[in-house]
Amino acid sequence: MKIVLTILLFFLTLTPLYGWDRNEPVTPYGDYCPRCSNYGVCRLMLSPAEARQALKDYYSKKGLGIKIDRIRGRFIKARILDGSKVVDIIIFDRKTGRIRSIL
Repeated sequence: MKIVLTILLFFLTLTPLYGWDRNEPVTPYGDYCPRCSNYGVCRLMLSPAEARQALKDYYSKKGLGIKIDRIRGRFIKARILDGSKVVDIIIFDRKTGRIRSIL
C-alpha cells in the first residue's frame, strides 16, 4: 500500500511539469519559416499566398489554425487559433521568414 501511495504522489507532483500553459505564446521568440533558411533570409520575398501556406503548414504541426488579419507591405499580422480561441497573435516577415509573437 505504501508503494502505491508513493508512486501516486510521485506522479501527482510531476503532472504540472508536463502541462502546457495555453496563456503563454505558442510561437518561440524569433522563430522562422521553414520555407526559408535557418538564418532568417528568403531568397525571394514570399507572395501573400505562399506566406499564408507557410504559416498554415507551420502551425498545423502544432494542431493550431491561423486567421490572417492584415497584410501590409512585407508583413502579415495573423491570429493563431486553437479551435475558435485565439492563443497567439504574430507578425510574419515575408522577406526574412521570421515569425514574432506580439501577444
